[in-house]
Amino acid sequence: MQIQETTLLTGPYDWDGRVLPQSEFDERLERVRAQMAKAGVNVLLVHGDPGHYNALAWLTNFTPKNGTGLALVPREGPLRILSSGTPKMMDAAKRLTWVEDVRPLGNAPKTVAEFVSDGDVLATWAFGTLPQALYTGIARAVAPRALLSLDEVLDAARWRKSPCELDLIRGAARFLTVASDAFAASVRAGKGVRSAALAAERAAIAAGAQDARVMASLSPGGVPLPLDAAGDERVLDPANAGIAVQNHGYWASGYLTIARSSGAALARARDALAAALAAARGGVHLPQGVVANAIGLSLDEGPGALLLAGAVYAVTSSATEGGQTAYASALVAVREGGCDELWRQKV
Repeated sequence: MQIQETTLLTGPYDWDGRVLPQSEFDERLERVRAQMAKAGVNVLLVHGDPGHYNALAWLTNFTPKNGTGLALVPREGPLRILSSGTPKMMDAAKRLTWVEDVRPLGNAPKTVAEFVSDGDVLATWAFGTLPQALYTGIARAVAPRALLSLDEVLDAARWRKSPCELDLIRGAARFLTVASDAFAASVRAGKGVRSAALAAERAAIAAGAQDARVMASLSPGGVPLPLDAAGDERVLDPANAGIAVQNHGYWASGYLTIARSSGAALARARDALAAALAAARGGVHLPQGVVANAIGLSLDEGPGALLLAGAVYAVTSSATEGGQTAYASALVAVREGGCDELWRQKV
């Protein structure tokens, strides 16, 4: 199970050079072009949409609020972004990115074909969520060239967080603490599940979070669920929640259990988490029952149970006893030989 990020992009997304300076994106572009050169690729096509914008935003800061977005990345020279929307909407779109050349998506296959030169080798990144019709149109337009996927190597490059990214995730972790404390206080005060979730979201936003999302159990010891259609019933002991907050595009997330006493399930979950964190180091496979999601611009960036040095993970363990489930989780930055804890469930 994972916390789903919203497809409604809320909060400010304009590029702020004081938060993510040009030098940060220059280094990312250099990393990407090094992988392009290694693969013998001349042009890289990067896709994003409102629900899947991780790679596109990481490279360009562009969050495609209006639909499909594409970045055309040559091995040398300036980038170009194609954005859904009319020509009159491009001035607003340009504020989202450091890339100067932002144009309407329009006839994207034709634009891509005109961008490449004879003999260019083309590659894609994050095309798994590209609409099939658009993919087919681009593939036909650039034929007989093939479209080589560089997802594996470029995702691995993106997972390695820079000092600037780590600072933003630490900020998100602080908001996560605020939200977790607010949820716990509301539950212990006898508030209903919806009221507790709203209290957590409001506390995170008041503290400066860009966005906040909460799921909560609707029965004692039940798994956290979306609350769209839920009432405000009081959840009896124990209460579980999944909370995610965002700081300048970077997420932090965690699961927590609020219980009057530890209980067998919660004790087992905490022991499993402690054992996993004690063993955590680059390249370690987590034990069964412990899940790790690499996070950053997304709440589920992968790669699952394999911890890679340089990445940040939301690590969650769960245990079930007597029909009730309990969770323990932490947010960690993995380095060679160990990990640095950014957040752990304390409530």
